[in-house]
Parts: sequence; C-alpha cells; structure tokens
Amino acid sequence: MMRHAATARGRTSLDQLQSENLVLRDLFERIDSCRGPSVEDRYEYGILAKQVIQHLAIRQSSLMNVAAGVSQIPPLCSTGVRMLDRGTDRRRAYDEVGDIARNVPVMSLNIGQDFDGPFTALIRAASSEMEWELADAIPLIRRTLSPQDLGTLLGSARYVQRHAPTKLSRTGPRWYERAPVISHVLTMYDRLRDFPARRS
Repeated sequence: MMRHAATARGRTSLDQLQSENLVLRDLFERIDSCRGPSVEDRYEYGILAKQVIQHLAIRQSSLMNVAAGVSQIPPLCSTGVRMLDRGTDRRRAYDEVGDIARNVPVMSLNIGQDFDGPFTALIRAASSEMEWELADAIPLIRRTLSPQDLGTLLGSARYVQRHAPTKLSRTGPRWYERAPVISHVLTMYDRLRDFPARRS
C-alpha cells in the first residue's frame, strides 16, 4: 500500500491532477487576455503568472504520484511511464520559469528579463500534455481501476497539495521531494515567500 494513500471515499492525486489541469487551462486563457502594456494588464499578468507557477507545482506533484502508482498495474504501465517521462522532461522548464519569477514583484516579471518567452513555451508544452491527460490518460485510469484501488495505489489530494515545492531539481526527483516533512516545509516556504494566494 502506498504511504499517504487516499481513502476510497477521499480525493486522490488523480482527482487533484484532473482539477489542476482544468484550473490551469482556465488560467492560460485568462493570461492571454492581459498581455497589454497598461499598468492593470501588467499587474493582472503578474498575479496570474505566479498562480500558474504554483498550480504547475501541484500538477507536477500530482502527476508524479499518479505515474508511480499506475505504473505498477500492467494495463496502465505504458500510461504511467509516459506520464513519468513527460513530468521529468518538463522539470527544467518548470524550474527555469520558477527561478526567473522567484522574488520578482508581479509588476516587474517581464521588465529587464525575458520571462514571457520561456513562460509561453512552458504553457504550450504543458497544454499539450494536459489535453492528453484529460482526454485519454485520466479516463483510462478511471475505467481500469476501482475507487478502492485508486484509494490504495495513489496518494491523497491533500498530500500532493502540501508537498509541491516550486523549486525542483532539473535532473529528476531528489530525496527531499520524497521526504514528507522536508517537502512540506519547502512548499510552505515557497508560498509564504513569493506566491500570492490563489484566487481560482
């Protein structure tokens, strides 16, 4: 049984992955409408960009948890491997965008540095992956596994939310991402220090 597994009636990391993908899809649409030069546009863009980074971190945590769980099941092994590979490939882009934005006021994200270029590239790549997950991978997992199996194999939604630091090793998950206390402290530090409260 996976440590920090969800109960059969509780929300799992799969539920959280689906939820984060839907939230991010909405944020991506909203951020496209506020790329203008006005003060209001720059402020809204900065707030939304910080929210996107935070939601991407939770999505990454959920994705890795789901991939690890379903890879153990023969009919879902290839789906789990694809999720794991995509999540690992994307870490460098997540970390680059997070580093550029870290400790930068929301009004100044794209001043004196190219934030929007890497950020837009990351949105494009994440959008393609999210659509595959929403259309194919998540429905397949739900068809294959019962709620009881999901509750046993996967972590809880609360766990992946609380263990989603925005600072990631670019080469793959490191020991501190798997250490519950340390990853939770890093996640809380990120949110208190740099990222505004989510409004979505």
